[in-house]
Amino acid sequence: MKKLLSILLVVTLVIGLAACGAPTDNNTGGESTSEPDVKHILNLGITSFPTNVNPFSQRMQQDHDGLRMYETLVNHDAETLEFEGLLADSWNVSDDGLVWTLKLREDVTWQDGEKFDAEDVVFTYKTIVDSKANEAAAFTRKAEVKYIEKVEQTGDYEVKLTTSIPVANFLIETLGVIYIVPEHIWGPMETQALLDYQNEVPIGTSPWKIVGEFNPQNTELEYERYDGYYGKMPKVDGLLYIMFENKDTMFQAFKAGNIDMFSPSGTQVTELEGTEGITVVKNLQPKLTQIGINIWDPEKTPIEGQLENPGNIILRREKNVRQAIDFALDKQKLVDDVLKGAGYAGSTLVPTSAGKWHLDIQHDYNPEKAIKLLEEAGFTNFETVEISGREVQVRTNDAGEKLLFRFALLTDGYAWHYRDSTPYIVNNLEAVGIGLNIEPMEGSMLGATMKLDSETWCDYDMYIWGWTPGYDPNYILTVLTTEQIGNRQEVMYSNPEYDALVEKQVQQVVDEERLETVYAAQKMIYDEACYIPLYYQGYYDAYNSDKWEGIIQFGGDGTIFNSDCYKNITPK
Repeated sequence: MKKLLSILLVVTLVIGLAACGAPTDNNTGGESTSEPDVKHILNLGITSFPTNVNPFSQRMQQDHDGLRMYETLVNHDAETLEFEGLLADSWNVSDDGLVWTLKLREDVTWQDGEKFDAEDVVFTYKTIVDSKANEAAAFTRKAEVKYIEKVEQTGDYEVKLTTSIPVANFLIETLGVIYIVPEHIWGPMETQALLDYQNEVPIGTSPWKIVGEFNPQNTELEYERYDGYYGKMPKVDGLLYIMFENKDTMFQAFKAGNIDMFSPSGTQVTELEGTEGITVVKNLQPKLTQIGINIWDPEKTPIEGQLENPGNIILRREKNVRQAIDFALDKQKLVDDVLKGAGYAGSTLVPTSAGKWHLDIQHDYNPEKAIKLLEEAGFTNFETVEISGREVQVRTNDAGEKLLFRFALLTDGYAWHYRDSTPYIVNNLEAVGIGLNIEPMEGSMLGATMKLDSETWCDYDMYIWGWTPGYDPNYILTVLTTEQIGNRQEVMYSNPEYDALVEKQVQQVVDEERLETVYAAQKMIYDEACYIPLYYQGYYDAYNSDKWEGIIQFGGDGTIFNSDCYKNITPK
């Protein structure tokens, strides 16, 4: 273990209004002749606050905003989408595809002044790799190190990773997602202590250093520029994430000039377009919003301590009903009305923005086909039920089973388009004889029903949620594998044939061969209809172009909320 540096820092803090330094007066009895030192802070509007800044255990999408101080070994260049080194200076892979040798940068320091070296990388990776067989060790990135068999330090700034098989997406799915932590801080902890560590003052290697302590109950998260950074130095002095209760209050703050960047809703875009000094861009990074259907079969996939599935047995038993739900949905109308054209109707698991990896099956909005499927499943009768004070006709079968299901709807700020989509979903399904009881809940509450040891395990029928899975198909494909039940998976689907396809594609280093397997996996989920893609949502991002320039959209048409943009954005 590296020896901790003992450094006494003498810091003078000068705090001024509007983030401006006070003028310095060098003339006895005279007026100051110096200009105030203006700090340029980029204010970013968000509707979900990070919950966890522990890189070993973070799970929520918004947590990445709280992990800006950490870096991975490699990264995608935001403009070219080519891989570039971050903490890794260079890398090569053996001819058999099993051994990756990484040369690390030698000019990196942690934000506490300690030197970065191979010990930090080996500790980070080995900690996760060594936990693979321990089911109780809930490291978030276990799936990403699944094929790593050995982690070795072969020099002060050299690391060797050996895999059991060639891994087609090793750069993006492993080297590009695991945040490296300082061994001198985390190294003395035991496994459970690592996972439980609150990490209130995170120490990383990036150009952004947290101000104060992290508290998930806060509504603001501030970073200051770390002037000891080894790479391209940001042109702003800091980032300030400001959480708002909803899109409306965030919109008002943007119009008032209190935030510089945010993601407006479709109706807000209409109001912003043409406004002088405001630029709105369409963001089409890979995103998926889906309706998930609880199909856990306790007999087929037994789980220790969980004996029954409180979800609706009809959805688990009747594939026709699940497929009917898909055909009954007018997904293009959701794109047009809810997303205001920023997105594509959903059909298969991998989003269209992932390019060639997306299996292009055109969605068929076909209520007549949905009705035919329901009748073939025996639901030919009708019964009037009351839903939220309304009388609704739902289909029944001769056994008296009703097509009436609970539908979990998230109340979190980021879920605005889920909520806006729900009235359309309700109307579409009622038109074919399916009723929904809407159950509003926070994402954390729904997530709790998907944990193996939860008292509310599987206590839902259907839900609407989403992913930002990235440009490689592997991540979103692995979500529905059996081993992800209780972790990333929400519908508790288990199929050895599907698992085998996902396992096969990650080993196929020839794209044409891998493409065939990726398509087969998507087609299988499309037919099973337990994970129904609603749309691949785009967003709109807006920024104050009177104040800022140098904006970079990820991949040319993706989000402006990306690391390269934060480094490049420049005050006017």
